Amino acid sequence: FALFNLFANCQLFTPALASPRVGQITMGIAGRCRRCCAVVEQVGDGFLRHAGPFYVALGCSLVAMVAYSLLFVVLPLTKDLHSWRGACTFAGVSFVFVNIGFNYLLAVRVDPGSPVTRDVQVVCAEAGAAVRRWCAKCKCPKPALTHHCSVCKRCVLKMDHHCPWIHNCVGHGNYRYFHNFLFWLWVGCLVTVWHTGGAAVGGPRGISVFGLGKIGGGMHQVNHPASTHQADRRAGSTGITGAVPESRFGGGNEEPYPHQTPKFTADERSAALFSCLLAVSVFLAMCGLWWWHVYLVLTAQTSIDFHYFSEKRKEFRNRGEVYVNPHDLGWRRNWQQVFDERGRYWFVAWSLPRLKPHRGTGVPIAMER
Repeated sequence: FALFNLFANCQLFTPALASPRVGQITMGIAGRCRRCCAVVEQVGDGFLRHAGPFYVALGCSLVAMVAYSLLFVVLPLTKDLHSWRGACTFAGVSFVFVNIGFNYLLAVRVDPGSPVTRDVQVVCAEAGAAVRRWCAKCKCPKPALTHHCSVCKRCVLKMDHHCPWIHNCVGHGNYRYFHNFLFWLWVGCLVTVWHTGGAAVGGPRGISVFGLGKIGGGMHQVNHPASTHQADRRAGSTGITGAVPESRFGGGNEEPYPHQTPKFTADERSAALFSCLLAVSVFLAMCGLWWWHVYLVLTAQTSIDFHYFSEKRKEFRNRGEVYVNPHDLGWRRNWQQVFDERGRYWFVAWSLPRLKPHRGTGVPIAMER
């Protein structure tokens, strides 16, 4: 749009060429470009509005597939689930995926909050001059950090962005769940790569990581009830307990010894490989996205207002001054305010599942300096 404005103002032409006729032409071109951009934006908003359920279904399916592959295919073959160590591993991995599903579903279902509600309007009225914006579309006041979503067609309190993967806006009411979904998804990707790496491409000894450690592997303890039971089931009706076909264990058809390693079937290895590759790609994406949101929380910003604050800092810097974010309460209080955790163990409680809604109104009362 800045380029279109340059055309409209005839700033790209020399004074000799800046005739009224040229000005009319450039203004006409700029107007057509603006209308085309508006049409494209409307089409994009409509697509996101109607494709949201598909994104949610796809996200749930991918998480469910990886969880099933890890919990019911890879772990039973690589860990003795009847031992305390194997049981703890299974419980820990299950806890991670339960948190992923819990936070994702609540991020989808919980309302991010809107200034059209009576409670928020009362707070805005009491704030007086601290709330100086008005939304002509929603016919309601717009507190600081509140923005109008063209996809949801309403104003959202502390709006960060509209996320098609949750078919919802990320705002005051569901930001905790969205952020924790990113965090547990990041952890889940690490766990998945750790346990499926060896089964997928590393073989029985796992994958060496710069000589510091190994991912996967751990398949040397195979003579346990879980693996033997699955091997017997796949062996068919041989009538011999513990008899395993050659395709499952090395060394022929003799009974498996503790040092022998099970051979994954083609389907099992494909499931492990799919889970590992998906986890690696998502982990790399989360390394950028989740840590970006950690920075935003610590500095009391949203993805939208980050650009506004950047322009303000640049403006103040040109005047030889320092711009201070009026909503920044310090990294600790910022974190506690966003996650609504101020107890003794707030540094742990923020990541745990919670159904209790945020106690704040979503209206930051801070005068712009």
